[in-house]
Amino acid sequence: MEIVLQTVQAEKVYGKGELETRALKPADIEIEKGVFHAIIGKSGSGKSTLLHILGGLDKPSGGKVYLEGQSMFDLKEKELALLRRRRIGFVFQSFNLLSEHTVLENILMPVHLDKKKEDRAYLEKVLRTLDITNKLPYYPDELSGGERQRVAIARALATKPAILLADEPTGNLDENTGKEVISLLKQSAKEFGQTVVLVTHDMEIAANAERVITISNGEVLK
Repeated sequence: MEIVLQTVQAEKVYGKGELETRALKPADIEIEKGVFHAIIGKSGSGKSTLLHILGGLDKPSGGKVYLEGQSMFDLKEKELALLRRRRIGFVFQSFNLLSEHTVLENILMPVHLDKKKEDRAYLEKVLRTLDITNKLPYYPDELSGGERQRVAIARALATKPAILLADEPTGNLDENTGKEVISLLKQSAKEFGQTVVLVTHDMEIAANAERVITISNGEVLK
């Protein structure tokens, strides 16, 4: 199995001396291409810290993180920002859509920021898969929570990233809509050969994953 994302003894320490907190103990993780992964752990276990390190949003205190063989944190800040935009898709609990832009503008923003032309056939397939083709002229405030999360997933997929990272993507949704969103992430993984890493504290949601990574008190358990 091809490894798309890997950590080698990656750790995160906050503070010094008596105030030192080990948010993530040295961890070796391999994320396999095309596989739906879940990172599960209680609140405060370190799962969001781990996800932010995997996504290049937070620099580890030690160790290495490799995306497609590239050591992310050896890059300059501008190079890392470019790598994140091109190769990593993010889906957050709070959607993070821009209210003054339409659904279509929100979805295409990472593509246009990269000064690239969208792949129309691919985009249409993504929109069909997520069932939001008829929502393109709408603004985020005109959508339900579930629809907004679908738009956020479409935006994350727009650049054809190497990996899709989802941080508690069902946290602001009711149970049925949450199940729908998880189902759509699974479908996206299959349809587009997408690698997905989803953070959750919900065992029922984690049960949808092909591989589960458990974290407790900052320690990744094998």
